[in-house]
Parts: sequence; structure tokens; C-alpha cells
Amino acid sequence: MARRAKFPSEHVEVMRMLTVEQIQDYLGPDIHPLPGSFSTDITQIRFDLIPDETLYHSHIFSLLMYSGHSQVPALGRFGRLRALKALNMGKAVGPLFFIRPFYKCVTYVPPTHLESVREALWEAGAGQIGRYSRCSYASRGMGTFWPEGETHPFLGEVGTLNQHSEMRLEVVVPKWYQDRVERTLLAAHPYEEPAYDWIALENRLGIAQAYCDEQGEWWFLEDTADLLDSVLKSHPSRVHCEKISWGSRLELARCKIMVDIKAPGELLYPGLQKLWGAKKKLWE
Repeated sequence: MARRAKFPSEHVEVMRMLTVEQIQDYLGPDIHPLPGSFSTDITQIRFDLIPDETLYHSHIFSLLMYSGHSQVPALGRFGRLRALKALNMGKAVGPLFFIRPFYKCVTYVPPTHLESVREALWEAGAGQIGRYSRCSYASRGMGTFWPEGETHPFLGEVGTLNQHSEMRLEVVVPKWYQDRVERTLLAAHPYEEPAYDWIALENRLGIAQAYCDEQGEWWFLEDTADLLDSVLKSHPSRVHCEKISWGSRLELARCKIMVDIKAPGELLYPGLQKLWGAKKKLWE
């Protein structure tokens, strides 16, 4: 008989009125696809966390959106691993899973508005590097521009080449705050047509794929090739997981490593409840 997860019969409301950025910040930046109905005029939508066994093999968990109709974005692997970490099974073991979610936002502002623009970007979620907040870099240079007809330049004159001292401002932005930071930049910048660039960074954000408890047994959600290699090298007496391939089970059986297969969501669901309730940032 197939084992079934013991899910509550009703939806579990875990937080009221969340923005898209909060959803990604709490659960992970790889939630996909985000509902298409999220536009600039819809800033807050109510979400509930719901179990859905039918989604187990395609990213397991879902968020149900209430906005007149339902769309279900799936929780990605990084978010699932954050849920596993929230269970505090033991020490992190094995290989890390990495994503590259960071961008650098570069803009140019007059010296008189450097502090106000920088402060606005920080408040929007920019400038966090590890456990350091309000990070930025600024350097002085000379900007040129030629305002054409029907423009209203903050500095300079229409129909002539203008040169003015400007500050190049750089801040790091995680992709789950990118839209909000861009809207904030356009609202806070004094120029009629602000110049700004988004530069994708190679900086990685990593998280453990497995944890080892006090008995030396390993816990993970699903097997991967690099994780399996690590398990075989460490040779724990038993592994606990929700999803594992037959090939991996055979490899572990040959090495006399017992496998305890949990019901879909048996680890993930309580992990998500703890993660959501703790409201921790990705870098914490």
C-alpha cells in the first residue's frame, strides 16, 4: 500500500498579505513561474501554503494565490533545501547546491542627491552582502548630455552639450528585489531620464543538500549524482529522504546502507512551516 503524507485537511494560513519579494525572500529566489497577474498596480496578494501530493515530482509544494483566480507557482530546489535546513536535523554534510541570484545596479546621480538615492535603494532591499547591510560604492566623474526639444533637464540647458560632475553609484541587488529596486530608483532619481545598468554577477549563494544527525544518519529531500557520491564515501548506516531513484537505492544497497523513504512532503511540509514562521532572510 502506498504511503500517504499526513497533511491537514484544511489550508494552513501562514502569513497574511505578502508581496512577491517577501515570498521569494522567505522561501527562496527560485519560485517559478511567478503569477503573471503580478503587475505594478498589484502590490499585495494573499497567499496560503498548501500541500499538494500531485506536484511532488515537479517541485512538490505550491502556493495558492487568491486574486479572483488561481495560479500556482512551484517552489524551486533552493527553497526546498532551505525548508530542510529549517528542520535542524544536524550538521550540514555533503556538497552544496549553488545559485547565482545577484546583480549589480549601477547608476549616475548628481552629488547633491547621492545620499537620498542611496538611502532609497537600501530601503528597497539593495546593498546586502552576506551579513553586511547598506553596502555601496560611489566614485566621482564627468557626465555629458545633450537635451533635445521638449525635454526638461534637471541640470543644464536644452539644445546644447552639457558637462556636469556626477557620482557613479553601485549596489548589489538579489534578483528577488530587482523589480522593486528599479521602481525605487526611477522614483528617487532627480533626472528625467536616469541612466542605469543591471550587471549579472558570478557571486554564488550556496546551501547544503543533506544533514547528519547525532546517530550519524543522513537526511535529505532528494538524491543527486554528487550527493550520492558523497553518501557512498561517508558511508552512513542509514539515509532518510523523500525521493530517491532506483539506481541510487541499488548503489546504497550494495554498500549496505539502509534507505528510509519518507512520504511525499513528510519532511518538506514541516520544514516550510518553520521556515515561513521564522521569516529569516536568505543570507541568514
